[in-house]
Amino acid sequence: MSRSSTKVSESITENIFREFYSKENFIEKSAIPNEYGFKSKNNTGEVGYPDFFKDLDEYCIVVEAKSTKHSDAENEVKFYMLENNIDVDIIGIAISGQSIEQLKVTYFYKLYDKNEIFTLKVKDSLISIDSLHKKFIKHKYGEVITDDELITVIKSLNETFHSGNIRETERSLFFSGLMIVLTNPTFRNTYKSIQKPTEQECAKIKITLLQAHHLNAAIVKAINIQLESKINSLSKEYSWEDKFSFIKKIDFGLIEYKNIIKKIESKIYTSYLLDEKQDLLGKAYKIFLSRAGSAESKNIILTPDHIKELMIKLARLNVDDVIIDTCMGTGGFLMEAMKKLINLAQDNDDKIKNIKEKQLIGFELDSVLFSLACSNMFLHGDGRSNLLFRSSLLDNNSQVANNYDSVLFDYIKSLKPTKCIINPPYEKNQSIKFTLQALKFIEQNGKLIIIMPTPTLNKNKDGLLKDILKIAKLYFVIKMPMNLFSEQKRTVNTSIFGFTKTPHHENDNVLFYNLADDRFVSIQHKGRIDKNNRWNDIESEILDHISDFKETKGLCEKRKIYEKNILNPNGYQNERNSTYPLLKLSDLFYVNDGNLASSDANDSGEFDFITASEEWKKHDEYTHDCETIVYAAKAG
Repeated sequence: MSRSSTKVSESITENIFREFYSKENFIEKSAIPNEYGFKSKNNTGEVGYPDFFKDLDEYCIVVEAKSTKHSDAENEVKFYMLENNIDVDIIGIAISGQSIEQLKVTYFYKLYDKNEIFTLKVKDSLISIDSLHKKFIKHKYGEVITDDELITVIKSLNETFHSGNIRETERSLFFSGLMIVLTNPTFRNTYKSIQKPTEQECAKIKITLLQAHHLNAAIVKAINIQLESKINSLSKEYSWEDKFSFIKKIDFGLIEYKNIIKKIESKIYTSYLLDEKQDLLGKAYKIFLSRAGSAESKNIILTPDHIKELMIKLARLNVDDVIIDTCMGTGGFLMEAMKKLINLAQDNDDKIKNIKEKQLIGFELDSVLFSLACSNMFLHGDGRSNLLFRSSLLDNNSQVANNYDSVLFDYIKSLKPTKCIINPPYEKNQSIKFTLQALKFIEQNGKLIIIMPTPTLNKNKDGLLKDILKIAKLYFVIKMPMNLFSEQKRTVNTSIFGFTKTPHHENDNVLFYNLADDRFVSIQHKGRIDKNNRWNDIESEILDHISDFKETKGLCEKRKIYEKNILNPNGYQNERNSTYPLLKLSDLFYVNDGNLASSDANDSGEFDFITASEEWKKHDEYTHDCETIVYAAKAG
């Protein structure tokens, strides 16, 4: 897991690029003809050279590579895109990283008669020149929807669904259902001509028929046709028709209903989904639940996209890895993993088929989330063969009449999962149970990357943690910002834990990394975003430290979690260098117990209510209007 013996070098990044594009004959540095007019990036007015260059007549490609600092690669490739004598369109590629598994890549384009540089919707993957050409043409001619436009459309749909009295918890399913039926050519070609029930049909039946009666029926039928196959036999009973049966009661007027479908088809289906393998339904799920508040989704915390991508990189996937998510939610981790593995397969059709059929395993117990995960996979080329509608906790399936836990366990082990990436439920101390079960599923020397409440290990140091450390080594802990889930109106103290399935020994070090701030900012109507483009470098720094297992004062340090056979999951810190005496907190501060009761908390309250629990609450009142150190010492 460490590359500490290898010096970080720009040439390593360049070699990764050379190897991937070995057949494309890129020109390098000073071999680039002066006629292209590149200027020195040092602003001397002299001739300069990007790292790689290719002239494709219709457009040119300019490339800049850096060892780890991605912002430098981005800034320099943009400079070369602007400072030249080229009279055709230009594509820019900024690349950084020391391994193909943890590569960072950004693609830009500039039209020949413009000075504005745009970003292509491709990230952190090297793609073939043919694929790059197709994506560039789609962006150039406006066939791709931006993230901001996508969010605007989904929010607009949310308001429409609200006015149509569709329950918040059913909106995401309704949206996914409409996306799925648009993949059915028969429905796509006929829905515009579907009519309301005739007078004769109404006369034959005593109940009231909706205007959209036939359209609703056609939608449910098309969903069932598209999704009926590939429910794994070890899943609990599941009927797509039953799950989407609520659609039969949707009572939009027929014209409005068709306009909703047209909007999804033109704005999202054709212009976005066919170009990007993203957790689209996960994005929609968060927006559709925004009206419901935390009461409807209090046990569901969706991983932010940038943390999801970081965790995939921390797992260091290779093309033969088998990925398991034992609590997959909307399938975001599996979507990211599938995208990464397919990219590593480099257009090998047989390998890609194997990835989709045998290298992705997922469990989900919530029927709505399971539907969204399966829909996500279906909409992006499938990968549903091993998605299971049941709990992955093998002491939690007593209601199953056949396909007992032992059968399920043997089946999962037969698939030989090597990497597990999960965000488990946080309530009722379930995170530690998911940790142990995931480690039992994966192969020896396999890796588990899990985000969960920071106190989880300490809370279980005299229980399940000892069982975990008998089979798995705790390699690193990355403390997350407290406002990580603020977009979901949650304040949770979480960390990413990295385990390797090999016993933890008492003299083993653990790397503790403090990500106090991810530099994301909250923008109204957009949520938490990387407004100042700081995350790329922050992520590179994290990956560099974890890969090299190296310390930096004030940022991360190695600690042992055992001392004299006593386990301390927070790690024993190194000896203090200071000669100053230790003082009690009570000698420095006025200390008193809080008097606000947790039972009086209000989830929609204005003020943060800091408690000794893993998750802060909200309250309508406050007791201190000043800077305060809050020390949560007890609960109850």
